[in-house]
Order: sequence, then C-alpha cells, then structure tokens
Amino acid sequence: MNPRILIISITKDINKFLAFNIGVLMLILSFIFIIGGYEKKEFILAIFLAGISSLTVNLLSAKIMKRKMEKIIHYSFEKVETQLYFDELTSVYNRTTGINRLMEEMARSKRHKQHLSVAMLDIDNFKSINDNYGHLAGDRVLNHIALQIKNLLRASDVVSRYGGEEFLIILPETDEIKAFMALERVRENIARRPVRIGNGKLNITVSIGITEMDINDSSTDAIQRADLALLQAKRAGKNRIEIAPKYINTID
Repeated sequence: MNPRILIISITKDINKFLAFNIGVLMLILSFIFIIGGYEKKEFILAIFLAGISSLTVNLLSAKIMKRKMEKIIHYSFEKVETQLYFDELTSVYNRTTGINRLMEEMARSKRHKQHLSVAMLDIDNFKSINDNYGHLAGDRVLNHIALQIKNLLRASDVVSRYGGEEFLIILPETDEIKAFMALERVRENIARRPVRIGNGKLNITVSIGITEMDINDSSTDAIQRADLALLQAKRAGKNRIEIAPKYINTID
C-alpha cells in the first residue's frame, strides 16, 4: 500500500475515534446532570465547556499521533524498499534490481534507437584479500569500490552488485567506446586510491568487461558477453578493460 493512502486511512480511523470519544463524554455528562437535578443553564454550560475541552485535547492528541504515525510509516516503507532493491553492504542496487533495470534500459534504448552498453566489473584477487586480511577488510574493499564507481559515473548510469565481488554496470545512451573511456577513469581511479586497512594501505585493482547492446539481444546475452570480456581481461593480466566482440556465441 502507498504510504500516503495508509496515512489517510489511519487519519480517518483517528477521527472516528475522536467523534466516538466526544459522544460518549456527552452522554455521561448528560446522565450525571439529569440524575443530579442541575439547572438547565448549568447543564448546557457544563456540556459546552466539557465538549470544547474534550475536542481540544483530542485534536492535540490526534495531531501528535498522526505525526508519529507518519514518521513510523515512512521509516518502515523506506526500510522495506531498501531491503527489496538495494544491496545491504554496498548500498548499490542488488542483483535482481540490476537485472530489472537492465531490461528497462534495453526497452528504452530500442524505443528511442539509442546506444546502450553493459559492463561487468570484478575486484582482482579478492579471495586473497579475505584470506589475508579477513572478511571485514573484504567488506571495506567492497564498499570502497562501490563508492568509487558511483562517484565517477553519471547519475543516469546504473550500478548493482551482481554477486560476491562482481558489479553489473549499465550505461544508457553510451556506445562501447564512450563506455570504455568512462570505465577506464573508474579503473584508473581505483588503482590510484588504496584502501586503508588497520594501520596500513591496500592497493586494489579491478578488471572490466564491456559489451554494447544489439537490438536483438536479451539481457542474458548482454551479461554473458560482458562476462566473457571480463574473463578475457583477467586472462590478459588483470587491472584492464576488454570490449567483447558484438557477435560471439554465448553460453546457453
């Protein structure tokens, strides 16, 4: 349910509660004054003052309750949205969201006949980082890499953690040459900026595979080609970028 709709529903329930509360108070006061034999003027004045006081207190209470509920609801929805769409460790999109965004961008590029490039980025020697420095150091490296990628790419580019130490990067309105230039800046910047681990610094490098989407490609085709280009970059010595040929046999 949309947070706004939920808040409106809760507000209606609060208003119903207020009306019921005031009505009950009036009935009780009426009963007391009838049994006590009070004068009509005293009765009317008491009912009026009690009604005004009750309404004021209830309205203030309702306003406070509404504000608290709005904060709770917005916080809850933001937390759920984060868990559904984002990787908890790196704060970039998770794998499922990344693939969904890829399909969205593919549909947009076909509709507007625009270039679209896809890249797979992998942290070199990541297993040895975990083995030699521990998993907390590995987590710090993942965070560092994710932050560098996001900071150096455009707001329109999409970054997701594809799995382990691998990231899926989607570059709308970008051919393979421009994608290479953009990701070369990322690669160089990562290589120049070591990660602080304890009292020391750890040099990190990444390898990247790039492919430009063809109009007949599926998301699986694009990811497989980029992954094959990434594998080639690893085999060629790591800390480098390879561009996949546009027409190669992908693995079924």
